[in-house]
Amino acid sequence: MEDPAPIVFYTNRNCPWAHRAHIALAEMGLCYKEVHIDYSVPRTREYLQINPRGQVPTLVYGTQIIRESAIVAQFLADSVPSTHLTPRTGEPEDAVMRAQMAYFVETYFARVNKYYYPAIAAQTEVEADALGVQFNDAVCAEMEPLLQDAGPFFGGSKQLTMAEVRQLHTVSVC
Repeated sequence: MEDPAPIVFYTNRNCPWAHRAHIALAEMGLCYKEVHIDYSVPRTREYLQINPRGQVPTLVYGTQIIRESAIVAQFLADSVPSTHLTPRTGEPEDAVMRAQMAYFVETYFARVNKYYYPAIAAQTEVEADALGVQFNDAVCAEMEPLLQDAGPFFGGSKQLTMAEVRQLHTVSVC
């Protein structure tokens, strides 16, 4: 596949948030130049001009700069006319699937993830365990009902979807 614009991908492979974009790039087979951002040193002036926050990932697509992992992943999926990540054939069921994927991701971040970071930062094992129970309960109550037709991927897809891409990450200090 010929890429419509040159892609430069600023990342750090230790950043789980950047994994979203890595996965989207790999799934779509897009060619890109990868630039490693070293966390152990201050960000360069050049990189801070591209991303004033100094975070990764950042995608330069032609002359456009796209920042933030979920936005980069969605942009990449949208840059290809039709992809298994977010099917766009003009059929109503594809629009419904995209809405369901967005709801799934929103549900996780609004209803479940709020227990994850406090559990990691907990000062005692008792506090961590209690938050872990709340996290597990929220997954069971909020997420599992949305996965009734999953197999092997969201919505019964046989391939990775944007629902998985946007969920595949862990705690990060990027």
